[in-house]
Amino acid sequence: MAQSIIDTLKEEHKMVLSELAELSEKGTSNRERKYSTMKESLLPHLVGEEKVLYPRTREEPEMRDISLEGIEEHGAVKTLLSQLDSASTAEEDVWVAKMRVIQENVAHHIREEEDQLFPAMQKKMSSDELSTLNTRYEDAKKAVLPVAPR
Repeated sequence: MAQSIIDTLKEEHKMVLSELAELSEKGTSNRERKYSTMKESLLPHLVGEEKVLYPRTREEPEMRDISLEGIEEHGAVKTLLSQLDSASTAEEDVWVAKMRVIQENVAHHIREEEDQLFPAMQKKMSSDELSTLNTRYEDAKKAVLPVAPR
């Protein structure tokens, strides 16, 4: 049986929370590389949810509000990331403070998805639909991944 979009998202949530936790600590080595790696996993995740998950969950009255809020939370995280992109890692205190705000926002967003949205999806959608959404989600992510040089 194909994997459910819920399982995929939960796996990705764990990974990004771990990456954010490390980046939110002072004294992290290879900060720029780790930040870049985190963004390479987070940004396609956001796009995949926006293109596949939220359009479907917004159709359901019991999921509409949490979906709309999720879209807004994505926008806030993207704004914070763009601010961090232009911040100097040389000023570690400032950089880490910005990263902690991102970490808090993402953790809040994940809690809402996992505690409210995912259970509603499991009630409303068949396992076939959840695996079809997963396939579409993975395709949406691939469309935004940077192409490796040949």
